[in-house]
Amino acid sequence: MYSYNPRTKTSAANGNNAPTTCGAMMSLTDKEDATMKKKTLSILSLCIALFSAFALVGCGGSASSGGSSAAKSEGKEKAPVAEKTDFIWFKVEMPGGVGVSDSAGKNADRIQLTFPEDENGSSNRFIPVWKKAMTAEESHADQAEKKGDTFQWEDGGSVEYNGRTWLTGTYKDNSGTSTMLFTDVEPGSIYILIPNFDQHKKEAEALLNSIEFPDDMNEAVTEARDVEISSIEIK
Repeated sequence: MYSYNPRTKTSAANGNNAPTTCGAMMSLTDKEDATMKKKTLSILSLCIALFSAFALVGCGGSASSGGSSAAKSEGKEKAPVAEKTDFIWFKVEMPGGVGVSDSAGKNADRIQLTFPEDENGSSNRFIPVWKKAMTAEESHADQAEKKGDTFQWEDGGSVEYNGRTWLTGTYKDNSGTSTMLFTDVEPGSIYILIPNFDQHKKEAEALLNSIEFPDDMNEAVTEARDVEISSIEIK
């Protein structure tokens, strides 16, 4: 027969409660562990991201590509711009070996440039002349008439140096063949006389490719008459 035993029930009740309490404690611990794992993973992910960013910069990634381009740009040095000597009524780059003469006058309006001496010790010149009242065409025709058959004048047509057009002609005398070049300025025109052009072609063309004239030749030549050649800085 069935007999009632209070101890058995109490014992049974205690037995049933024990697993319930232990399960609750284990569930709370699991949650705490999960939370800590998430925090740890978050911190680890952040560390990895920061490390990757620093590694990318240090290894020359996208953050340093601009600097690399700048370094390349700086590495390619620009060729220095040649300075021009200012003779008041014209400016020109002076090639090596080309000098200045004041034999025609001490002031800048009379300046002549000299080429290196040849094997005979003679020095040809680059001689600019301003013709206030003549155009280049008129000055060219004037020289053709003056030289004529006596000096075997020959019309050389036109040439271009650095965007400027020059009419040309040659004549012969005891010094050899001289070349004359004529171009318009404001006002008037300029002609340049170069004896034995072919002997100094490199220097002569360097001068012609760099020479420039002021907007007002009358004003510039007037000023040049008061400036001594010796006071001009040759560059």
